[in-house]
Amino acid sequence: MKLRILPVCALIFVMVPLFGQYIPSKGEDPSKKGALTSEMIDSLQKSVTLTPELKAVQNALAENEINSLVIVREKTLKDDTLFTKVIDTGKITNQQQSGRCWLFGGLNVIRPQIIKKYNLENFELSQAYIQFWDKLERANRTLELARALKYEPLDSRKNALLLQKPIEDGGDWNYVIYLVSKYGVVPKEVMPDTYQAGNTAQMNRLFTTVMRKGIKAIREAKNEEEENLKKMETLKNVYKILVLCLGEPPKTFEWRYKSKETKKNEEANSEEKDGGLSPLKSYTPLSFYKEFMGSPLDNYISLIHYPGKPLNKMIRFSWNRDSADGPDMTALNISINEMERLALKSIMDDQAVWFCCNSSVQRNNKTGLWDIGVQDYNSLFGIDFNMSKEDQLKYLEGAPNHCMVFTGVDVQNGVPVKWKVENSWGEKRGRDGWWTITKSWFEENVYEVLIDKKYCPPELLKLLTEEPIVMPPWDPFSN
Repeated sequence: MKLRILPVCALIFVMVPLFGQYIPSKGEDPSKKGALTSEMIDSLQKSVTLTPELKAVQNALAENEINSLVIVREKTLKDDTLFTKVIDTGKITNQQQSGRCWLFGGLNVIRPQIIKKYNLENFELSQAYIQFWDKLERANRTLELARALKYEPLDSRKNALLLQKPIEDGGDWNYVIYLVSKYGVVPKEVMPDTYQAGNTAQMNRLFTTVMRKGIKAIREAKNEEEENLKKMETLKNVYKILVLCLGEPPKTFEWRYKSKETKKNEEANSEEKDGGLSPLKSYTPLSFYKEFMGSPLDNYISLIHYPGKPLNKMIRFSWNRDSADGPDMTALNISINEMERLALKSIMDDQAVWFCCNSSVQRNNKTGLWDIGVQDYNSLFGIDFNMSKEDQLKYLEGAPNHCMVFTGVDVQNGVPVKWKVENSWGEKRGRDGWWTITKSWFEENVYEVLIDKKYCPPELLKLLTEEPIVMPPWDPFSN
């Protein structure tokens, strides 16, 4: 039998369908078996009878937003906004229309130590300064990941995730440690927010286009030298956008501060006598960080409550970093009761606590209260909307989405019944920017806290050196 030689065009026609095709699983294709039939629709229509009560609900929903109709007044009235322990942290900050909560929360943990140490009326670190370096580091990380995934299909799950979020706003505590340790910090007046810093949507859209073009260029590069060239071209474009939108970060700056009280000691130097005004000094961002920082950031450890994952085990979240060389977020999974206990120890010792939670649920914006039952959707609709914390993570119903700072606690009979929260949503939301989280809400919706090692028992500290369980980049806990 002779071998039949096909023309080149015929070979291509035969081979192309064999590559890059999607093979549906059983039941994915259209099927009459699963159709919404007239009988089903008839059954659905009969299942809802507009009683006078439901008609009233329907009328209310026609003229009002849902959240305004589900607030439970009794819950709000029980919130007396008093706490047995409160830490002075300064004025409320405002991240505006940006996803910088992790950054605001991180810097808001640092500043109370500076306020206390130097007896300041108020003090705020520049978020825009760290934001600048975060974006640049994040761009570099994404381009390095693009290199690693260069020979994977463009529509693979990893590449799809990379293209979807090449340079987003969100972050975690390990980002704060990396950026502050590498670039230092500066006072806010040295590099204040621009409009683009607090309203990142349009700027991020430009970054996304630049990054996607950069990923394309790296995938099409013929060798490593060309990859390096395309990477630097992309980073130069990112840097240019950052300079134009945020301003160029200072290499050095001059700064002084004024304490709240004048020292009475006759032997005090002239600067201290002069209304508590410090001498004007020159700093670099790193020298400022080293001089003014209280507890080193490396002393803090990340503790999470991830139901469904093994307790007292280290967990590492792949890609959850904003740099090519910084570590992925790695945390110790502990019980929620242990998390509460360690947070309490910190607050009682004047240490503010950075934490991450699902802020979208059970919330009264007007009074600044997060409490289980403060919003009652079940009664309004007659439907059970409840899901366990573990199921919310599994089925993408709930996950960490906002970072804030615990600055106070109300303890009754040795038990923390509610927490005072410093948010970064400005003074027009909550109680002039302050919020309350109840014990029940903490247990259902807080996922991560940062605790100084000195508050952790030895048995927990020993676990930090264990090999972590590694989660994929799309894990709901960190994605």
